[in-house]
Amino acid sequence: MTPPKPRRRTPPLRSLEPPGSGADAVQPEMVNKAARASGSRLESLKGEWAFARLKKGRAARGRLVSVRWLPNRTGPVKVGLVVSKKVGKAVVRNKIRRRMREILRHMLLPPCDLMVVAQPEAATAGYAELYRDLAFTLKKSGLIQ
Repeated sequence: MTPPKPRRRTPPLRSLEPPGSGADAVQPEMVNKAARASGSRLESLKGEWAFARLKKGRAARGRLVSVRWLPNRTGPVKVGLVVSKKVGKAVVRNKIRRRMREILRHMLLPPCDLMVVAQPEAATAGYAELYRDLAFTLKKSGLIQ
């Protein structure tokens, strides 16, 4: 006859609430209002007409990116990110797109339609270098001070 197997201890039951949902947690409505107030809301620039309209706008070119923009009276910043196959393969292009979107999200931009075109040199640039060049190019174009 074999001895009985030792019983396993069951772990204590955890709360079904997500972490940080206690009384001192920030409510989602507050976070969304704060995000909107800080200007972090970006929308995508969509349609061929929207991109064609930007040909009439202000432009500037840096080492890693070039920008075109027009003022927009109707709400949030609309951004079109253009990263061609000259920059690299899909993984590299998506990485640059994510970095540029995050940089623009943190900048306080006035309402405008903005197109950012990445140059092939952006493939080897780090986040800080891309940030500096994008900020320089936006200042050069007159969008930010």
